[in-house]
Amino acid sequence: MTAATLEAPVLRPAVLRPLVVREMRRYASRPLFLVGALLVVVSCLGGPDAVSSSLMNVVVPAAAIGLLGVVVMASLTRRSGQLRESAGVPPVPERAQTVALAWSAAVPFAVGLAWFAWASLTYHQQPPTAAGYPFGDAPTGWAPAVLFGCGAMSTLGGPLLGLLLGRWWPRRSVAIVVSVVLVAAAIVMQGLVAPLRGVRTFMPFTYWGGPFGVEGDDMRALMFPGSPQWWVVYLAGLCGLCVVGALWHDPGARSRRLRLVALSLVVLTVVACLLSALTGLDHTLVNPVPTR
Repeated sequence: MTAATLEAPVLRPAVLRPLVVREMRRYASRPLFLVGALLVVVSCLGGPDAVSSSLMNVVVPAAAIGLLGVVVMASLTRRSGQLRESAGVPPVPERAQTVALAWSAAVPFAVGLAWFAWASLTYHQQPPTAAGYPFGDAPTGWAPAVLFGCGAMSTLGGPLLGLLLGRWWPRRSVAIVVSVVLVAAAIVMQGLVAPLRGVRTFMPFTYWGGPFGVEGDDMRALMFPGSPQWWVVYLAGLCGLCVVGALWHDPGARSRRLRLVALSLVVLTVVACLLSALTGLDHTLVNPVPTR
């Protein structure tokens, strides 16, 4: 193994800038993204949930931008070879295109951040009712962390997962199958199954409470165990690992620096996942206020 393979050359801004701009434009013009963004806008115009405010709206950006973003980014990544050939600075290495694609995830993430701003403002202007969630003495920062993790981070994580899939498994059906599997897993791990509530925090999307009900009151609000703050850190680690994994596809990018970054992200992600499960609320809380 030579020094050249251990230390990949630094990508120059002059090479990256036009690629990043073009990839952002490509992402912003994808019909699937535009439809998803429209759905987010419509959901905001419809207002928050009457009982639990904007906490019950998190699934909209997660599905419309994040989940569809898996398919959008995988498609863009498959076609990135054509862009490399016409970028104007030949030859453009694969790692440069991968970095540009990763930066294009800022487009859906911007929608996620805008949604988070709306959700945070709405949460304070129209807080949950006594029968909603969170209730009682919820930990400081609990609600903002849930809104940011379930809503905004999903709009970033979905496209970056699509980047990883598009690099290593470029077949069109792969992103669709993975999206379906994610939906199925999220349904199982969302909190409906009581024994799984303590371990659900390894999921990239999960609920932290809601009207999951108790015996005799099937709409009673619950709050699930764990720390959404550490869960957000865990999600950030997953996003970083998706980018590193996509870069690793290019043998020329496998430098000492990338190995160190990968190792650091693995440690951060594992620790954050464990802390998200072991800290915060230590058991499921039941709202004392009945819904009927």
